[in-house]
Amino acid sequence: MLAELGVPEGQVVDKYRGGEGMLRRVFEDVKKYAFSGLVRLTLELNGDRAEGAIAFNSGEPVLALYEYRKAGPGRPERSYKGAKAVEFIWEDSLLQESIISLHSRVLISEMERKFPDAKVTRVELMPPSSLTNPRTVGETQKLAGKSDEVALKVQEWSREGYNVGNLIRLYTNDPSSAARSLPYFEANIQRLQGLEEILRFLDTVGYEREAESLMRKMRDPEKVLEVETELEELRRRIEGYEEEQAEAEIKQDIERKRVDEKIDSVYDLILQYHQQTTAPEQALKLCKNCGGTLDSKGHCVNCAPPDVRTAFGRTLNPRFTFEMFVSGPGNKFAEAATRAVAENPGKSFNPLFLYSRSGLGKTHLMQAIGNHISKERPQLKVISVPTEAFEAELIEAVGSNRLDDMRKAYRKVDVLLLDDVQFLAGKERIQEELFQTFNAIVDHGGQIVLTSDRQPKDIPSLSERLVTRFESGLIADMQAPDLETRLAILDRRIKTQKLNIPKDVAGYIAEVCKDNVRQLEGGLNRVVAFTSLMHSKISLELAQEILKYEVKVPKRASPKTDVLAGHSYLFEEEKPDMSHRVLVSKAKEGYKALAIVRGHPKSLLAKLSGTEARVLWLTDRESQTEKTVPPSLERLMLIIESFITENKQAIILLDDIQFLISNTAFEGVVRFLRTVVDEVSEKESIFVVSLNPESLKVQERSILEREMEVLRSKND
Repeated sequence: MLAELGVPEGQVVDKYRGGEGMLRRVFEDVKKYAFSGLVRLTLELNGDRAEGAIAFNSGEPVLALYEYRKAGPGRPERSYKGAKAVEFIWEDSLLQESIISLHSRVLISEMERKFPDAKVTRVELMPPSSLTNPRTVGETQKLAGKSDEVALKVQEWSREGYNVGNLIRLYTNDPSSAARSLPYFEANIQRLQGLEEILRFLDTVGYEREAESLMRKMRDPEKVLEVETELEELRRRIEGYEEEQAEAEIKQDIERKRVDEKIDSVYDLILQYHQQTTAPEQALKLCKNCGGTLDSKGHCVNCAPPDVRTAFGRTLNPRFTFEMFVSGPGNKFAEAATRAVAENPGKSFNPLFLYSRSGLGKTHLMQAIGNHISKERPQLKVISVPTEAFEAELIEAVGSNRLDDMRKAYRKVDVLLLDDVQFLAGKERIQEELFQTFNAIVDHGGQIVLTSDRQPKDIPSLSERLVTRFESGLIADMQAPDLETRLAILDRRIKTQKLNIPKDVAGYIAEVCKDNVRQLEGGLNRVVAFTSLMHSKISLELAQEILKYEVKVPKRASPKTDVLAGHSYLFEEEKPDMSHRVLVSKAKEGYKALAIVRGHPKSLLAKLSGTEARVLWLTDRESQTEKTVPPSLERLMLIIESFITENKQAIILLDDIQFLISNTAFEGVVRFLRTVVDEVSEKESIFVVSLNPESLKVQERSILEREMEVLRSKND
């Protein structure tokens, strides 16, 4: 089945029979020996057929595919890609009827071009949390001879096929605790039985593999919430509401955003605690709903006042105002643009698109627009909503037949504030709805403000017509605050919260917490929380101890590694961090820099901003946005020789040398390196090669070490 998709067979180098733990062992060997090729799985069971493949490059997963055909005439095949394919491969690998094989001599770059939506990372290669072997009877033998209520109930559930291993282990160690947990398991099993009935009534033709996987998870009473979520997603897909998976990068951003929101809520609680402990004589009024502090009008800063609650969107945060925003060189332009929009909505810069890294104040400025308009022009309708919430509202509106109500609310709004639009990636239905909403608002003179962590053209899988509309107004970026701005932010926060922080402590926090405003305020809150809990006086020494882990970042960012002109260096490091820092350091000194990198060039280019540097992506694939070079030794030699000839002072970086070795031959790479080393030794140039020492055999690494000066990364 995979062959019909164009997956090459390659050469079989090893075979294994499936079983519990076998796939994990195969993956460990693949990583250990930096294997390049395919791990394939085949399974035939009761007439059903399944084939899966995970492609690896130098031991790292690249993409995953899975095909499934249900027994019976006229049954369609189902194809799965990416993380879902990995999940099904894991499940099938537990069965002894499955065969796992290793295939070499496969052109991975060709597969990457053919299946760009099947990418996976090592994180997605992890086994599913709900993975349990359906052939495992369980540990019910430990209950042999037991006749109490708990033992009898557990044995009954086990016979019915439920996974009660944890309950059995709890019973073995502490029977009373197991008895107290019995109602929890019983309630969950009843819920699972209800969900199973819902699944059986769904028309799962074409979705048999997903339904079978879900049915299997319904055997675990501790996975009720996970089952409910997946069942709802399957139901929506069957009923025609299927949405494409967003790019892996966007998924990680969503998780990071959720973590950041949780951290922010913890910070608020910390400051509330500090205020109560430092000013006990002031009886603080707390919200009955969430426990937050009430303002002078009796309104909670977290909950919406009754008179401003809306059916759609989210309540504006009253703390996000222009008065509370601290401007600096990195955000002056964005602040000026948002103030102009707030004064003349629909007339100045429409749409306004704010972008920056997380934690630099995009949401603050966007909501400041809404707060200003709501105060100065209360007759205007303002809706503020994160993209994730907009998506959730759309799904709920479709399911409850309220789509017309939602469209009326959004399309007739005077000001729409949409946060984190990068989460639109790959979601065609949401993009279509937003496109129509965008046009309706602009057509009647309304204002749109958008925020993102990247420019519109860099949002993956964003429709071209949305990119065009997002770029039709003004795009303003925001940079990390400088030291003076960070000090001003801390000073504003200290005065607002009435904190007693010595100047040297504030200066130290501003010095070490330099990445973004969230990190800066988090550093302040950690110091306040620790000293409050320990009833200690805030001092510089104590702040240094509390924030010592923050200090590591700037220490590592400014290596004291000294590299000299006319020399060649082999950096032995797990990741090319130290070699990249040396390249950036020399480029800022005035060296012309050439970097040939295996990873995506975007992050390195950002670090080299403002320098004369050239970055080439070492890859077989073509890119519309980045300059690429294939792993050809002759081509690389020509590029490096020309660069050295054209520039008097040059530094050349080649990272992930093992990628070149895996695509050519070790002997050829050694000859190539010797030629470059000889060329550099006669010029005022520097040659830097990054190598993961674990990726090569000891003898091969020893040969490279004799050709260049060796520098090893040091763990702090």
